[in-house]
Amino acid sequence: MLLTKEETADIIPQKTPFVMIDSLLAVDEMSFTSSFIVDEKNIFYKDGELKEPALIENIAQTVAAGFSYIGQQDGGEPKIGFIGAISKLKIHKLPNVGDEITTTVTQQHKFENIYLIKGENHVNGSPLVECEMKIVVQV
Repeated sequence: MLLTKEETADIIPQKTPFVMIDSLLAVDEMSFTSSFIVDEKNIFYKDGELKEPALIENIAQTVAAGFSYIGQQDGGEPKIGFIGAISKLKIHKLPNVGDEITTTVTQQHKFENIYLIKGENHVNGSPLVECEMKIVVQV
C-alpha cells in the first residue's frame, strides 16, 4: 500500500461524504490501483447495494490519487483533474456492504494535459464497472 485512507484523502480534491477511495495500492507511469470498502453509510448506498455513480466516481478518484501521488513524488503539489467525458460504460454488477473494491486505471492515450484512461473495478476478481474517461489535468 502506498497511501492509507487518511493520506489518500489529503491528495484528492473530494471531501467526506464524497470520498470513494480508501487507499492507493500501486502507481506507475501507465496505471494506478486503489481499494475501497463499501460502507452502508455511503451516500450512494441504497437498497443493499453501492450504486453506479459511486463506482464511476471511484474510478475518477483513483485517477486523481494517482496523478497527485506522482506530482508529490516529483516535488510538486497534488494535481486537480476534471472528467471531460465518459464512454464505453459497462455495468456488470453492484457491490454489497463490506465488499472490498479494487480499481485499476490504465492510461490509453495522452495529448498534452488530456488523458484517455480505461478504468475497471472488481470485487474478488469479479467485474463491477468498466469505462473510458477523458481526464483534463490542470497544469
